[in-house]
Amino acid sequence: MTVLTKEQIVELIRKQKGLNLDEIEEKIAEIVQRDKISEHAAALLLAEQLGVNLEETVSLMYIADLVPGMRDVNIVGRIMRKYGVREYIKKDGSRGQVASLLIYDSTGRARVVLWDGKVSEYYNKLQIGDIIKVIDANVRESLAGLPELHVNFRSRIIVNPEDPRVEEIPPLEEVRTYSYSRRKIADIMGGEKFVELRGTIAKLYRVIVYNACPECKRKVDYDPGMEVWICPEHGEVTPLKMTVIDFGIDDSTGYIRVTLFGEDAAELLGVDPEEISEKLKELTEMGMTIKEAGRKLAEEEFYPLLGREIIVRGNVVEDRFLGLLLKASSWEDVDYKGEIERVRRELKGILKEVF
Repeated sequence: MTVLTKEQIVELIRKQKGLNLDEIEEKIAEIVQRDKISEHAAALLLAEQLGVNLEETVSLMYIADLVPGMRDVNIVGRIMRKYGVREYIKKDGSRGQVASLLIYDSTGRARVVLWDGKVSEYYNKLQIGDIIKVIDANVRESLAGLPELHVNFRSRIIVNPEDPRVEEIPPLEEVRTYSYSRRKIADIMGGEKFVELRGTIAKLYRVIVYNACPECKRKVDYDPGMEVWICPEHGEVTPLKMTVIDFGIDDSTGYIRVTLFGEDAAELLGVDPEEISEKLKELTEMGMTIKEAGRKLAEEEFYPLLGREIIVRGNVVEDRFLGLLLKASSWEDVDYKGEIERVRRELKGILKEVF
């Protein structure tokens, strides 16, 4: 019999015996306390007591399998990037915290979003390069197109887990181009997915911040009568401030406009969304439209970004007014040693084909 993870055993118990996850976890905790054994051993013992058939196959889930709306999933991935901790205002007026990680496995990338108590519990303990197992997370969709694993009060994170998926995850140094194909801007036709471009920031169009639904990341509106923020899809919500930067990059073969959202945008700018929001507010109070304020802020506050060479990754879409756009899901500064190695590999491939 294949060695099952604790989560797989729990899923078999749930499926075969009709118990909910809380009931199963409570019974496992009782066995752990009573017999002084691990949770995995307790789950096996509980399954045996309940007469659960452990021969039934439970498939392991990967990032490529994630679909928005899934609940209580468990995913194993390696941390590729940590984004800073941000504060937000809750419905009761108190301040909460949110932070996120970028992880990958052998099939793709996803964000892990930590809320409030989970930030203090896990954020500082997790390091880039760590392999983690995210347990009982809910899947939401992000504007950048990556699935998001939201870690709620029932979720857990295990560092360096014992799981068969661990062996399938590539080392960190091999994933800079992982699942993305490097392209020249001149060769972009429109509609391409998982594109990687290297270029110089040649123009800044705008920098804005908007109030977003924490579920779908789309813009929410304030209802002054009810004194609440409303998302058309998710109803009353506590909004998060999301940064957006539009800029153009040039790679000497062509030029394309890029849109970057959320933590990636805030990281590129090096400024918290709250601070940007205050600057935009000052400009609009001077009589500017939000569009004019966003353009002025980009040109006057963030002009040092011009000339910076970066790598951006995402999907190419065609806008009826603006032409081709790269809807970016991530970015990073150019690793010139890595670029030299890339050229060497390409030359070796060409020489191998010739000779």
